[in-house]
Amino acid sequence: MNAATDRPGQLGYIPAIDGLRAVAVVSVILFHLWPRLLPGGFTGVDIFFVISGFVVTGSLMGRDFASLGELARWFYARRLVRIMPALVVMLLVTILATQLFVPQAWLSNSIAQVGRFAFFGLSNIVLAIDTETYFGPQAAYNPFTHTWSLGVEEQFYLLFPLLLFWHQRLHMGSRAIRWVAILTGVSLLICAVLGFFAPKFAFYLIFSRFWELGAGMLLCLTRDQWLGWGKRQAWLAPVSVLVIAAGFAISEGPLFPSPFALLPVLGTLGLIAAICAGGASRVLGSKPFVAIGLLSYSLYLWHWPVFVLFRWTGGLHTIVLQLTALALAIVLAILSYFLVEKPLRSSKRILAASRGRVVAGISLAVILAALGGHAMFAAHDRITLSVTGDRAAWYADPDRPLDPARSHCAVTTSVEKLGGGKVNVWTPVACSTPPAGFALFAPGDSHGVAYTPALRQLAADLGVPVRLYFRPGCPYLKLIESHASRPRCAPFYDAVLADIRARAQPNDIVFLPGLRLTRIANHWAGDRDAVGPAGDVVSDATLEEARQLLSQLGSGGAKLVLEAPKPIFPSPTFRCADWFNRDNPICRGLTIDHDTMLKHRRTAMRAMSTLAARVPGVTLWDSLPVLCPGETCQALPGGRPLFFDGDHISGLGNDLLYPELKQALLSVVPKQLKSRHPDLGPG
Repeated sequence: MNAATDRPGQLGYIPAIDGLRAVAVVSVILFHLWPRLLPGGFTGVDIFFVISGFVVTGSLMGRDFASLGELARWFYARRLVRIMPALVVMLLVTILATQLFVPQAWLSNSIAQVGRFAFFGLSNIVLAIDTETYFGPQAAYNPFTHTWSLGVEEQFYLLFPLLLFWHQRLHMGSRAIRWVAILTGVSLLICAVLGFFAPKFAFYLIFSRFWELGAGMLLCLTRDQWLGWGKRQAWLAPVSVLVIAAGFAISEGPLFPSPFALLPVLGTLGLIAAICAGGASRVLGSKPFVAIGLLSYSLYLWHWPVFVLFRWTGGLHTIVLQLTALALAIVLAILSYFLVEKPLRSSKRILAASRGRVVAGISLAVILAALGGHAMFAAHDRITLSVTGDRAAWYADPDRPLDPARSHCAVTTSVEKLGGGKVNVWTPVACSTPPAGFALFAPGDSHGVAYTPALRQLAADLGVPVRLYFRPGCPYLKLIESHASRPRCAPFYDAVLADIRARAQPNDIVFLPGLRLTRIANHWAGDRDAVGPAGDVVSDATLEEARQLLSQLGSGGAKLVLEAPKPIFPSPTFRCADWFNRDNPICRGLTIDHDTMLKHRRTAMRAMSTLAARVPGVTLWDSLPVLCPGETCQALPGGRPLFFDGDHISGLGNDLLYPELKQALLSVVPKQLKSRHPDLGPG
């Protein structure tokens, strides 16, 4: 039973605050569906934070608790019943849908981690560490991104009972208010500092968001001081509305959340004060606004995963699809409210149970649900409806079984850190034939990692130790961009060069895979990079930089094999191979004309030919004849993927290119080394 006693001063239910919740959730939904219509609609979350700080504080005002433990049990039972059941249902349903329809790729590789931690209010931390920004593609295609704000609130709740108990039970109201104000000010300062040095952390973390909840808390704690004043200020409501509207007009950028989040926060504080003083209630307290406000939590929970799953499948590009997605989100929100939220919040059995038992029961249920969610994530390849579930065909899987007919050695795998990136090391052991007598070094970006199956197979086939260097966003010898243009990659570039020069012996091989073209399409719609390869330029300075780098790489006698550009395609294959995503507008085409491809890569080929002529030991390897033998290059010939996306080769692509890659590498090896191995011939 609830041991708390009520006394005068409780806030009570204020319908217009539910109306304000309606404004917040509608703004968020409009921003996610039609961002041009409401560029700053994402500030609805800031409105939610202020409302939450105010309402949660008000729910405890006027209640007496015998101890901090009693207050905590009462508070957490109330919060868990309010938040967790609807959240858990959404998470489990979304996890299942994600496993059925979303393929595994760079664009989706943070989904599982964010989803797992969302059960425990920690998804904001994962997003701050593992993704780019709230406005980047990984966040936009993650159906659990929106749970970051719930994580912030749940972390706020860890400190909240202590602050309220200090304020109420110890009769230190003014001192407690002063400490809440200090914490709020410190959080605002942290937000400003992180906004400059680490914008992701400023956006996602509780330390830089506490001030918004703290502001709502302070407003509630000081209600007696400002209420009389607020009743005399007729301007308060309209000015507050204008300030919130100004927040809706701002667009994403480096000045959010600091200082631009001050607009929705200050506007919401003013509007809540006006509501409590008797203003702004006629509109916000009307039945339509209140009805939407009551649904606001479920609407927030469901709209985002519905929109994201539409993006992953048929798209969200027409008004019909957009309205369909919106209607589905509303239906799911209504079902969630009437079948999950409302019944559990009003359950007589839950209300009659001890608060500690409610906390323990819901916590156990959340843990069991999280285990179920983890099991679904782990079962992705077995339950997915996507053809990409065939990992051997689609992915550059580092654990892919080696071809026994071409494996004369076992291969051990290790990973080293280097220059902010990493080195995958494959070492042949227990060889049944003499090793080839050289080592292979492969510096690159994701296009080098795409050759993982082939490079592992080389280690097993020829007894060749392989070192594959990789750091995301740091292409190696791209040519259309210089290394100097990516200063953040400088430590990686320097470390790779130093490592190869220290290890490479005469007759070792440095294999240099890479895109070296502007891609036609990224994984997501609205490709920002797609200016087209026809506009590619290799400047004289970049060409000279490349010449010097190649000279240094080969200074110890190593041979250099430079990969010519492979075919690139207008669409990412993995997003367009299934019946449920082929009509997505990103699926513009999985073919490209052979002659068009030759024109696209003309600039890069000219630059690489110049380098081969100027630097001794450089040869070119061109896979285009193998990947594109006819008049039309195909990413998915006969339904078998040669490319995973628009420009990375797949597992089957590795199989097709392996004999040619092996021959290209052996062609630069001295004849005396070839004679040491019975299979060191073509294919």
